[in-house]
Amino acid sequence: MSSSTPDQQGYLMGWRKVDTRWSDMDVTRLYSIADADLLGTVMYSALTVALHPLTVAKIRRQIMREGQPTGTSSHTGAFLNNIGQHYRGLGVVVGLAIPARILYISTLEYSREKFDTSARYFLSNPPPALATYSTEISGLLPLVTPFSGGISGGLAAVSSQVIVVPMDVVSQKLMVMEEKVYKSEGSAMMVVKSIIRTDGWLGLYRGLGLSLLTSLPAGTIWWGTYTGMRDKLCVFECSEDDGKGVTPRVARQVIVQVASAFGAATAASLATQPLDTIKTRLQVGANNSSTKPRSSPRSIAKELISTPGLYKGLLPRIVHMGVWGSVLSAAYEVLKLVSRKDYDYL
Repeated sequence: MSSSTPDQQGYLMGWRKVDTRWSDMDVTRLYSIADADLLGTVMYSALTVALHPLTVAKIRRQIMREGQPTGTSSHTGAFLNNIGQHYRGLGVVVGLAIPARILYISTLEYSREKFDTSARYFLSNPPPALATYSTEISGLLPLVTPFSGGISGGLAAVSSQVIVVPMDVVSQKLMVMEEKVYKSEGSAMMVVKSIIRTDGWLGLYRGLGLSLLTSLPAGTIWWGTYTGMRDKLCVFECSEDDGKGVTPRVARQVIVQVASAFGAATAASLATQPLDTIKTRLQVGANNSSTKPRSSPRSIAKELISTPGLYKGLLPRIVHMGVWGSVLSAAYEVLKLVSRKDYDYL
């Protein structure tokens, strides 16, 4: 039987929020639960498997030329007949997810607490030179939550690129291989060896600069929008039941969670999709052929600007980010809670 506090029990039932910071958490417990327990590995892997076809669809649409078929189909029969194509590169993504997630979570939570604490202290205790504007400055306190969430989200996204970029380079090449080539060369190890043989070890980090330019604003916008919306919608989420048939609190929490995640996904995707498309083409090759000259970011951008190509794959990306954010951010909040130093879940 859990000996958790009423606040902790309340949150797990969807009744209230507990603000858990990096310094409140037992890091060993956090990572052991996240990567060895059902809440982490099973949920993360299941969601990765469920959403992987959206990633494949996005990548194929981003690299195709105008009038060229994507190689994917929304028709149920076609999907089932070619289901293997929609899960190419999945092993690479799942295999590198754990170290990437550890790096991401550590950077996110540590930096968010530091930024939040520093910003609140500054706004509550302005320097003497700004003392006459203390009232106006204190009015900025509501912006601290989205600010600290946005900055820390951007830093977390950038730091994880050390692992994510090689994962993307290898998995994306598997996703867009022609069927005949895939049957003979469609293993991750063969792709890695081919990249190293052609471009050296740096080939695994092809497009790193663009990945950093994409992940920083994407992470900043996503977390800034998400935390900002959650903060603004807290009045709806946390309001007391009046016994007149209003939406139950658990349902309100789900509504706020989904609305915040999809709002963040839409904002981040609209702002960064052009960079993401250019990055994908650079990493994979617009035609996936090694016999033709490699494109540069400038030449790819020039080609895409002349067509509607900069926003190819936008819808799959929004859906992917929205669903991913809705489920995992909710699970992560509970995970942080049960990882608190003062929480006894045994």
